[in-house]
Amino acid sequence: MLETIFILDCDQMLSGLIARTLRSQDFYCELVPPMATAADLRGRSPKGVIIAAENGGTVCGLDASLLHAEYPVLALGAAAVAICELLGGEAQVMEDAAENVTLGLAENPLFEGITGGERVLKNLCDLSLPAGAETIATATERCIGFAVREGVYAVQYTIERNDPDSLHLLHNFAERICGMEPIWDANYIIHEAVEEIRQKAGEGRVLCAVSGGIDSAVSAKLAHMAVGDRLTCLFVDTGLFRSNEPEEVAGAFKEIPGIDLRFFNAKDVFLKALEGVRQDSEKERVAISLLKQVFYEQLAAFPDVKTIVLGTNYNDTLYGLAAPVEPPIHSEENYVTIAPIRALFKSEVKRLGERLSMPKSFLERQPFPAAGLASRIMGAVTPQKLSMLRDATAFFTEEILRAGQEKRLWQYYAALSDNPDGRQGYAVVLRACQAGDGEAFAARLPYDLIERVTGRILQDIPQVKRVVYDLTPSYHYTFLE
Repeated sequence: MLETIFILDCDQMLSGLIARTLRSQDFYCELVPPMATAADLRGRSPKGVIIAAENGGTVCGLDASLLHAEYPVLALGAAAVAICELLGGEAQVMEDAAENVTLGLAENPLFEGITGGERVLKNLCDLSLPAGAETIATATERCIGFAVREGVYAVQYTIERNDPDSLHLLHNFAERICGMEPIWDANYIIHEAVEEIRQKAGEGRVLCAVSGGIDSAVSAKLAHMAVGDRLTCLFVDTGLFRSNEPEEVAGAFKEIPGIDLRFFNAKDVFLKALEGVRQDSEKERVAISLLKQVFYEQLAAFPDVKTIVLGTNYNDTLYGLAAPVEPPIHSEENYVTIAPIRALFKSEVKRLGERLSMPKSFLERQPFPAAGLASRIMGAVTPQKLSMLRDATAFFTEEILRAGQEKRLWQYYAALSDNPDGRQGYAVVLRACQAGDGEAFAARLPYDLIERVTGRILQDIPQVKRVVYDLTPSYHYTFLE
């Protein structure tokens, strides 16, 4: 079993950032619920535990058994305060302290490569340490970090994206404190995935469900490396894709030598199922459920297939963004289901795709909802609305590419709604997001670009009476990456 650092998921955004940072340094880690105990981790090869929350935040339900286990614990931010109090110490909010402090660091393997000096640290507490603890970090001579028995380390330092000291701190904890080996690299991941597929598939045929996204494409590539021409890939055309997207998917798979791709046209089935459905959550439920049903009905065309490969990633299993496809309960067949990238964040899947030399169209494909364009139609879905939205999306995409804006954007698309001013017709909502500092915000596109898109939409889609630009930040970026 792979040695693991476990991260208590007290703060989804921060915990995810810590996990991705550690994995970028080839240290394997997993997120576990914030109420996890030492007993929960026993038998799972724990090498260390990290507990983190923003300074000034709260940590609820922390189990004291973790502090007496045989592996090191690192508490960061508000978690350092919580552990101090749990061990019998006290914490006093520094109400009069400026954000600019002089950070002092003791000689400790945790701080190798990190220097003290002037820093901006917010919402700090002055710690009165419990018995047996020693100070290892101060802010203008007041204690903000301590160690206990060289097994518990607690520092009011919050991990930040693109911060070299944050990377050093986590790397030091993994390598110097926990004794981890940095083996979680592309070679290891590819080898383990291929061996798993090869072993579970045996000599039989394998079917891989593909959607056109990077997750299923990488899974298909790994499956092909494992079983060669015994693999067949199945693409279900739901009728909810962007303009020419199914054809582009077929073209991209032709760039991967040896993969047999089959298409199934289910447009009418999906449109019928979505008739009258207005809520986005219900559209997602209907689309995912129907996709499962169609996929397993198509298995009848492949009677010699007993192994199914899916593109479920770590984000899916953590946050429930997409339910993995599983055999229906009433199925009489016993299928072996394999998700070779189930342990990978989306960002890791992309890096793996680059290592596997996947076609550019897979690597650059933007996040796309499970219900496709249906999720970008506000209200009921009809063939006419889908046609209008495809055209509007195509115009927006063409102008983004013509202006060379695509490389700085995380996501851009069009949505369709009823005209809000009460007149007949529809409104198109343009949306473009740019990533930065762990979140995605509305991009400042050139005004003439938006004017060109608006002009094309109003001229070529007469049913559309209004075009607007959405300035709302994205709240899904962290969980999708």
